[in-house]
Amino acid sequence: MLKYLFIVLLFPLCSYAGDYQLKLHITHLPEDATPMLLRVYNGNTFIVDSIAVRDSSTLTFRIPSHTPHGLFRTILGIPPYAQFTNSQPVSLDVLFTGENIEISADYQNPAGTAKVLESEENRIYYDFIQKDLLFFKKLGLLEQTVMNYPEHDGFYLKSLEFYRKFQQERSKLIDKTYASHRNTLAGRIIKNQKLPFTADQMTNAERDSIFRTRFLDQIDFNDTTLLYTNVYTDKVFQYIQMHMKREAGLRENEANCIRALDRLIPRLEINPAIQQHLLQFLINGFESMQMEEVLAHISANYIQQCGSSRELIQRRLEGYRKMAVGQKVPDFTILDINNNPVNLYSRMEPYQLILFWHTGCGHCQALLEKLPELIQKGLFQKHQVKIIGISIDENKEEWLKYSATRPLDWVNTHIEGSFENPLAEEYNLFATPTMFLIDENDHIIAKPTTITELENDLSSLD
Repeated sequence: MLKYLFIVLLFPLCSYAGDYQLKLHITHLPEDATPMLLRVYNGNTFIVDSIAVRDSSTLTFRIPSHTPHGLFRTILGIPPYAQFTNSQPVSLDVLFTGENIEISADYQNPAGTAKVLESEENRIYYDFIQKDLLFFKKLGLLEQTVMNYPEHDGFYLKSLEFYRKFQQERSKLIDKTYASHRNTLAGRIIKNQKLPFTADQMTNAERDSIFRTRFLDQIDFNDTTLLYTNVYTDKVFQYIQMHMKREAGLRENEANCIRALDRLIPRLEINPAIQQHLLQFLINGFESMQMEEVLAHISANYIQQCGSSRELIQRRLEGYRKMAVGQKVPDFTILDINNNPVNLYSRMEPYQLILFWHTGCGHCQALLEKLPELIQKGLFQKHQVKIIGISIDENKEEWLKYSATRPLDWVNTHIEGSFENPLAEEYNLFATPTMFLIDENDHIIAKPTTITELENDLSSLD
C-alpha cells in the first residue's frame, strides 16, 4: 500500500571529525545485502547512514556526533522468499549513547549470537537479551503444557511448577539488571520488560484476562528518553492487539479497542509529552486500519490531550469523519483519459465506485489485475455500478503508459499533485488504493479495502 514514508534522510553522507562508528562483523552476510542504519523515534524510523563501508563481512556505519541517543536498527538484509512469507528484514538493534560500538554476530540469528566487543551500553543490553531469549524459549514450551495438558496430572503439575519458577527468575533478572544499571539507557529499557504472572491453575480465558488487566502495570510511562526507542510503541501495540479477536468483525474489534484505550490513555497522563506522542502513534495506526469509530472516540474524549498538535490532529480526524460511511462525498468534475469531463453528481447509474490508485503502488496493481475477474462475475452490471478510477500519479505519462496496458471497462481519470491535490485532501486520502462505494444520493455505503471486501459489498446490494 502506498503511504507517506516515515523514513527521512537526516544527515549528509560525508564524514566529520568527532563522529562515532558502528562496526559490525556479520558472518554469513549475503554478498548482495544492502545494509542500512536507522534510528527509532515514536514508532517511526529515520535513516542515519544508508551506505555502509563494507570489508568482507565487516560493516562500518557513521553516526554523526549530534545524533540523538536512543535505539538504532541495522537492516542487514532480506530473508529468502520474504515476499511470500511476509518475513521482516534481518536486523540487529543497538543502543547509541555517544560511544563507538563494535559487535560480532551471525546473520542467521543476529540477536542470539551478538557479542559486544566495544560499548558498555550494548554489553548490558545484549547480556539481558540473550538470557531473556532463553527464558522465553523455556516459557513458550512450558506454556503449551500448562494451557493444554490435563489438570491434576503429575506432568502438568510439575510443568506448572517450572512455569512459575521461570517467570519468577525472569522478573528477578529484570530487577537485578535495572538496580545495577538504572542510569543507563539499557537499564531503563530492561526495566519495562516485565510481564504479568500467569502461573496459577486457571483456564485460558482467565489467563488472557489477567494478562490484559495487569499488562499496563508493568510499564513506566514517565521516561521521555524511551521515545527514542521502540519500548512504548511496541508495548502500546501489543496491548491493543490483546483486545482484538481474529474471528471478530470490524465493528466488534472497534468496540474492543475503545475499551482498551479507555484503560490505556488515562495512564499516560503522568507525562503529557509521552501522552501526546503515543496518541499520535495510535491515531496513525487506527487510520491505517480504517477504524472510524475508534478515531471518533479519540476525537471526542482525548484530543484535548494532544498539546500543541491538537489542531492538526483535530483536522485529520474531522476529515476522516467527513468521509465515514453514511456521509455524502464531495462533488468533482475532472477530465477522463479521452479529455471528456466527468462530473460525479451528474450520472444515471444508482451506484458508483470511486477508486483512487497509483501506478507505483503494488497493492493497487494487484487489485487492478483482479478487478476484470470481478467485473466478469456481473455484479457491477447487475447492480448498475459505475467505476470511476482516479490516478494520483505525480507523472501523468506514467498513468497513460500503465492505462494502455490495462484496458478496463471504467471511467479512467487522473489528478495532479498526488496526495496534495485538493480533491485528494477533500476525500481525506492518505493511502492507495482507497475505494468509496456510493449510492444514488452520493452517500458512502461502504469503504472496501480489498477485492474480496469489494465483492462482498457489491453482493450486499441485493
